Amino acid sequence: MALVPLNKSTTKHLPSFLFHGTVTLYVGPNHKRMEIHKKLLASISPELNKHVNNHMREGIEGKIRLPDEEEEVLTLFTEWAYTGDYAQEDGTRLAKDRSYMEQTQDPWSSLHKHLQLYAFADKFNVAILKQLAESKFHTEIDPIEPSSSRDVCGLVMVIRYAYDNLPSSDPILKFLAQYASWKLDLLRTSKRFNKLLLSQPDFLKELLMNLQGRRAKPAAPQKRPTYERDEGRPYRTTAILIASRVY
Repeated sequence: MALVPLNKSTTKHLPSFLFHGTVTLYVGPNHKRMEIHKKLLASISPELNKHVNNHMREGIEGKIRLPDEEEEVLTLFTEWAYTGDYAQEDGTRLAKDRSYMEQTQDPWSSLHKHLQLYAFADKFNVAILKQLAESKFHTEIDPIEPSSSRDVCGLVMVIRYAYDNLPSSDPILKFLAQYASWKLDLLRTSKRFNKLLLSQPDFLKELLMNLQGRRAKPAAPQKRPTYERDEGRPYRTTAILIASRVY
């Protein structure tokens, strides 16, 4: 089949970032190559714009090295950059009624990925992605009722990652300490949990502030205003998290 050339009426409806080249991301310790449109990446945050448009070697060659990031996290980030949303690798999503059965069979792995994207967004100051990942994290953790050793392992993994990778003032840290306090009877006999207490003094301190335990599951923090990218204009506050594309 012959390719039909694009005419002016067709191209004027295409996103402008398609015509400004790409940059290559080298992700993880194995330097896995990923391509993303240069103008799109630069539009996402001032920090990423500095990586894309500079007179240093990476800017001139169009190569950005991210050795500390996981391939799947960057895959989800790229999906979000082009579509305004992201799904886990198996494509499962929560239904609008937040049905527990709609989650992945391992909810803790999914929660871990949300936190990884949250930390990535915080690192590169991507406000809208950070708030989206935070919203997904709280939506998915809300219906879980930890009761098994698998839940203990998953919760400890999530807490450890959060305290290793998020700023000490981040509200998710306080939430997870309250969550652990709520399930302290389940956690206290776990060797994994006790090792976590010894290795994370900040978590231990926050947990001690809730030592009496919580009778009810902690609620997610009140949602803050979110931000939407708009053509030619800075981020603007919106009442609803709207995933947008850059044109």
